[in-house]
Amino acid sequence: MQQSIFVLILINCLIYSAIFIYVNQNNFVAFLNTGQGGGVLIKDGNNHFLYDVSANGAYVLRELKETLPFFVKTLDILFISHPDKDHYLGVFDLLKRYKLRLVILSTTTSDDYLYQKFLSLLKEKRIPFIVLKRGSSLQTNNFHFFILNPPNNDNLKMKDNDRSLVLKIQGKHSYLLTADIEKKAIDSLLACCRQFLISDYLLVPHHGSKYSLDESFYKAVQPKKVVIQVGRNNRYKHPHQQTLDFLYNLGFINNLWRTDYKGRLLITEI
Repeated sequence: MQQSIFVLILINCLIYSAIFIYVNQNNFVAFLNTGQGGGVLIKDGNNHFLYDVSANGAYVLRELKETLPFFVKTLDILFISHPDKDHYLGVFDLLKRYKLRLVILSTTTSDDYLYQKFLSLLKEKRIPFIVLKRGSSLQTNNFHFFILNPPNNDNLKMKDNDRSLVLKIQGKHSYLLTADIEKKAIDSLLACCRQFLISDYLLVPHHGSKYSLDESFYKAVQPKKVVIQVGRNNRYKHPHQQTLDFLYNLGFINNLWRTDYKGRLLITEI
């Protein structure tokens, strides 16, 4: 009996030791392998932030399960870049497993029925959500989040892609998360926010689409590493060969990370 009690005490000590180690371990930024869609997870102490959730909830849940310990069941902020299904649809599965403290959106205006259903679900669950535009910022212990897009004079005639929420994250290193921005948004960013674009890690716009290529943009960002979040053999044929050729010509042949071939990119020296 005494031996059994000792074993139980030892197991509990090991569990609490593992929890203590996790809570105090290095923070990270993780570009998740979510198939054809977005998903970037940021850990800052006991706080967790997620930028986009892909269209495949199973992929998102698998990535979170493999990246976070079992006892983390709350995400402090979920950023949804725009109403394209490959950036928000996985939220329905996410909400079955995780609590959300706050959702930050680029817009609540969309003709997409499922996006409106998503907003209704947030209201039903009493999860607060807000729309943030250019000029907004958030400060956490180790990160500063800057909203660079959409602009304050957001024109509803703009394509959803160009109204994507672009997030600059500044820590020890810097990260530029661009969702699906195309030419109009890129031109706007170059005109207004050039000084904020310089980043160590760049999430390549629109999963490597040729419609988001702009040499001036890449020269402004000056990334050390570029990341393409993309699904293997996707119907859009992302990344386009023009994009790959463009990136190779800019010298990124050894500093390109594709989630469809390399999986998740975990950065612990944030």
